[in-house]
Amino acid sequence: MARSNLQRRLGSLVATGAAVASIGLVASGCTPDTTRARVENDVLVSFANAYALSERLQGKTAARPDVTSTECHSSVNPKEDSGPGSWNCDLTYTVDGKQAKTSLLILIDQLGCYQALDGEHRDATIADKDTGTVLPDPKVGFDGCYNVYDGRTSVASRAAPAGSR
Repeated sequence: MARSNLQRRLGSLVATGAAVASIGLVASGCTPDTTRARVENDVLVSFANAYALSERLQGKTAARPDVTSTECHSSVNPKEDSGPGSWNCDLTYTVDGKQAKTSLLILIDQLGCYQALDGEHRDATIADKDTGTVLPDPKVGFDGCYNVYDGRTSVASRAAPAGSR
């Protein structure tokens, strides 16, 4: 009798373990990944916000740049342009009628969060007009997180508007 209770308990534990394992496998297989479209969309919005913050802190009109082109590519998975790791993004934008370009190194983790760095200007600083404090320039180093469930699984045909967050 004791043996049949032990067998039932063991069977129940094995079944529970198998169910938990299969749910874990199914759930991990359905989690959206880092895609080029997600990276390009979020980086351009975060860059525009950081640019406006930089201008505002310096006491200038907080003009958001009109990002006209964003092209990002994974250096870890260049064939599919997907997944976490190091990405390179080239942005073309216009502010007050003047066109400018910047290249950013984007370091993306498994959760869809990233740090962006303009390596050419990484030591740039600004002076906060209100306090006089010297700060790192927000537009050359910023971070963000994107929604991995947003449906952006392919490359956008054009840049999203800078204020579309």
